[in-house]
Amino acid sequence: MADDQRGKQGRRKPHLRVRILPRPAQAMVANGVATPSCAYNDPSPHTDTTRGESAQASRCKGKASSGSVNNSGTRLERSSLKLPRGLQWVSANWTWSKWKPALRSAVSAWVAVVIFVIPSVENVLGQAAFLILISSFLSAPSDPLVAVIERESIILLFAGLGWAWECLAFKFADLARTVHVTNPTTTNVVSGQYLQTAPSVVVAVFFFFGSAFYMYVRARQGPGPFLFASILGCLGMDISLITAVLYPYPYYRIGQIIMVPLAFHSAIALLTSILVFPSSISAVFTTRLQGVLSSLADAIKEHREHLAADVTSPNFSATPITAAVGKAEEVLAQVTATRRLLKLDVIYCRIAPSDYNEMHQLTRRLVIVANGLSVYYTLIDPTRERFPVTPATPAQSYHGTPSVHTPVPSRPSSPDLPRSHTCEGTSGDVTHKPRRRPGSVPPSGNSSPRSFRRHSYKHIPHHSHHSILHSRLLHISMSRNPRTESAVGVFESYRYLNLEATRFAHPESEKYIAKSTELLSKSCHDLLIICETVLRESCDWLAHVREDRFNFWVNTEGKNRTCEARIQKFQGLLRKLSQELDEFTVKKRLLVLEPYRPMFDTVDDLVSCDDVPPHRYLFHCYVYQYHLMRFAATLQALLEEVIRLDMQRKHPKIWFPSLKLSKFAFWSTWEPSENSNEDDDENPEIIPGLDPSGITDLGQAVRRDPDALPPRNTLEAVMGQLYRMVASLGGGNALFAIKGGVLSVTLLLPALIKSSATFAYENKLVWAIFMAQTTLARFRGDTVFGLVTRIFSTFVGGLLGTVIWYISTGSGHGNPYGLAGVCFVCFPLFFFVRLYWPVQPMTSIIIFVTAGLVIGYSYQDTHLSTPSSPGWGFDVAWRRFVLVTIGVLSAGIFSFFPPSTTIREYQRRALATTVAELGSIYCSVISLASTRREDDITFIVQSLLAIRGKLKRSRVGKANVTYEFSMRGKWPSKRYQKILDTQLQLSYLLSDLLSVVSQLDPAWARAFLKRSRLLDPDFQGDVLAVISLISTSLRTGTPLPQVTPSPLLDRFMEGSHGLNVIHQESEDDFGLPKHLSLDTLESLQYLTFCVGVSTAFAIVTRLDRLMITTKQLVGEQYHIDGIGLPLHFRHKPTGIEMRSPTLSFRQS
Repeated sequence: MADDQRGKQGRRKPHLRVRILPRPAQAMVANGVATPSCAYNDPSPHTDTTRGESAQASRCKGKASSGSVNNSGTRLERSSLKLPRGLQWVSANWTWSKWKPALRSAVSAWVAVVIFVIPSVENVLGQAAFLILISSFLSAPSDPLVAVIERESIILLFAGLGWAWECLAFKFADLARTVHVTNPTTTNVVSGQYLQTAPSVVVAVFFFFGSAFYMYVRARQGPGPFLFASILGCLGMDISLITAVLYPYPYYRIGQIIMVPLAFHSAIALLTSILVFPSSISAVFTTRLQGVLSSLADAIKEHREHLAADVTSPNFSATPITAAVGKAEEVLAQVTATRRLLKLDVIYCRIAPSDYNEMHQLTRRLVIVANGLSVYYTLIDPTRERFPVTPATPAQSYHGTPSVHTPVPSRPSSPDLPRSHTCEGTSGDVTHKPRRRPGSVPPSGNSSPRSFRRHSYKHIPHHSHHSILHSRLLHISMSRNPRTESAVGVFESYRYLNLEATRFAHPESEKYIAKSTELLSKSCHDLLIICETVLRESCDWLAHVREDRFNFWVNTEGKNRTCEARIQKFQGLLRKLSQELDEFTVKKRLLVLEPYRPMFDTVDDLVSCDDVPPHRYLFHCYVYQYHLMRFAATLQALLEEVIRLDMQRKHPKIWFPSLKLSKFAFWSTWEPSENSNEDDDENPEIIPGLDPSGITDLGQAVRRDPDALPPRNTLEAVMGQLYRMVASLGGGNALFAIKGGVLSVTLLLPALIKSSATFAYENKLVWAIFMAQTTLARFRGDTVFGLVTRIFSTFVGGLLGTVIWYISTGSGHGNPYGLAGVCFVCFPLFFFVRLYWPVQPMTSIIIFVTAGLVIGYSYQDTHLSTPSSPGWGFDVAWRRFVLVTIGVLSAGIFSFFPPSTTIREYQRRALATTVAELGSIYCSVISLASTRREDDITFIVQSLLAIRGKLKRSRVGKANVTYEFSMRGKWPSKRYQKILDTQLQLSYLLSDLLSVVSQLDPAWARAFLKRSRLLDPDFQGDVLAVISLISTSLRTGTPLPQVTPSPLLDRFMEGSHGLNVIHQESEDDFGLPKHLSLDTLESLQYLTFCVGVSTAFAIVTRLDRLMITTKQLVGEQYHIDGIGLPLHFRHKPTGIEMRSPTLSFRQS
């Protein structure tokens, strides 16, 4: 892994010099991840959880979170009652740490209710006093103080901008007005008799641009601090413009009725965030960091158990490992989301908020290395990761036919050794003499796949081999796809079948896998134990990092003794980990070489080397050991960071913000979004966090304008820039904003026409307009999903609000004491559901916003005289439901009007963009290996982070594709998922390759590039052609050629190196031995070299897989008869006729 220049080399101990990483590793990759249930419930990324009271803290101590109790005894007891599956989220969140933000939000909303029911205050709040209740549910102060300040500041800013825009509209409308009345009666105003055409047109124009602005911000920024600001700002503009257009004079003060309730809400939210269970960003950050470390500790524990298990068993599965690592990735995404505001935190503690940055980088690195550890289980058994070829049914299987499997991702060719060190058993080919296990039986047509693989490998004559392959292709062409689709990838399948039969088959594969895994388990067991211990202790340190800061009665000496004991404990852990890592590096890791030592013990190779496995099994073990050493070395750096913080930060103090205010709430277009797990309303052509101007591989790989030459003068340069500015209006967000503005003005028309203005005002047309604006989304599927959920949520919320109203007032007209009492009881449960119910966030928000609106309007209309009154109780609820239904149905219908954007198209174009950028990063990594420019590492790391975040957001964004009704057929979601998963695998493999090339010495790096053909222009031309073909095909939907440079694997495997570093016939040896020796086999550089070869192999196989999965999506074209088939099959009367665009079985 790339090294981090931190300037702290003096802290390293001399006995650590044998580590695979001599310096702290640089952050190479990180995750965005998929959305966990707790993050998905709350659109804010900073939901409060506290220090040792979280479930993560107990898991760090090796206990189940469900039964843990915090140190202070304040944790709530979990219910022993087993809830139904749909309510298990209640018990999962029934902890004191989760209740605190819910109670804080409930107190804030209840204080708002108390203020609302005070008559004098209600008069101050004005006609829109109900907004104080709506905003309490919409923008609940469940986050730490800094996040609440940021969000409330943006809300007031956007509301103020809306007021200013309204005043400008009123001024221009007044200039266009011919009749001016300074003191009109309310009855005349509401009747609409002062409406005029010119002022109405002016208001409509301003309404269009205002709505477009707020909807553009909502689409561009997505979920985050701007979401509620754009929603409330748009609501304020709707209310003000619809009301002010009725007045025959510029009603500038109408914006005040919006600003005052919002200001009251913001003040209450800030006060409760300070006084009621206050929380800090640092507390949330450390709690989530505990979750990452505890999940990694669980993964390491699973590794020990799986390595000790029978990996050849049909029931063996590495799912628990991948699940634990996946959970760590999910929580890491929340950690990254919290990190943006970390430098703005104000806290009294030993550790400064900025001190956690290094721990975050190290933790992120641990998660990536943990992914590398999991790769081993995909390598040891090819049946767990098949190349996309459907095997024949048992009735069509031929005895002795090799089954169709994915090749093991390593170099399986025969080792090219000196005669005295050459063993027949080291070959990966099937041409060696087969050995049958005692008691084995010949294969039969109904044998199990595993026994079939075990006993059916034979030397197959060339003609018979092709006959079998040809028969298999007949089955593929007829049965692998539905009748309505033609077979694709037959050319690639034939080539892979050929490789399977000639290079990958081995009769003793299970024996070698079991033996190598057993040796690997013995070598890694002790190191895995100490790694798990370090993770648990580090997690526990985070859980107690803020303890004793308010224990003023404890003397300084006592605190110093506690601190010194803690430092000594972690220093002891560091020494133990370092000793174990050194022993592993020098001695224990060499246990996996035991099966290969006979090659060097005697000259009689036919006797001693009979059981020597092919080199692929050694390469697999090296891959695991390499990642384990990286993992342990990163843990060393983590322990050193913990010790440094404990030694430097012994006494608590007040830490103030250390971030420039210019970065407060605003970030660059290219900065990754902190809400990377939410819906992704971004441009599919752009990857946030990846600056395209930085991609200049080979120094000249830049994009050109195909329609114009470079500008020759200033005029052409200016016009070119103007053209690009106009063309940018055709982007997805801009078109969506324009469409939203048109929808808003369309629904506003009844309020601008005299005959319908009174009806629209009295029946609250503003509700329909506002719900249409918030329901309309960039993609049709999201809009339809919003339509369904908003109708359901409004119905439930209206029913809930009606019940609360009548419980509080009975048959009366509003009892302030009853309303305050009922809300006092109900609000804690409401906010618990609002924060933790595992549904789409806006669903729960609208339920409680509707309930608050029914309560607020009912009480306001019974106590405050307003020009229009929708009634109270049930009258408000049914009117609200009808108008919401009108609004969301309007948005749903409008989403089908052009420009209509679908999630389907977005997914395809986004995948095209990411695969193209993966190709650029692939070139950058190879350039780094060739030129050794370490300055490029940071750019590569940031690019991989951005691509991985984009892919994971795309995974979440396609959830609503089922709501995009199409008469053409069902969307191929599984095929898109295969492409996305393959690209994610490529991104991780590129991270591993970057790690390897940064660790190799120059001579070894050149030898690696030579063996893997990564600097061979012919091979790289094919690789880049494959990437370009895939990207272009996905972007345009154009079918791929039937014959492409894929599969790349056969050309990658040209030559026979085996365990050798340099081919014996090679002229360049780079100063490395051509003949393999035991010293070379035991060296760390050779281990890293082998890992690089295996990683390159895996990248090539993923590209081949990506080609075939893309063909499954877009199809094929450009057919040539007989190409790729053996000569003796090209003119047979019966065979495969490749006719574009279909394949058919030709009758003789």
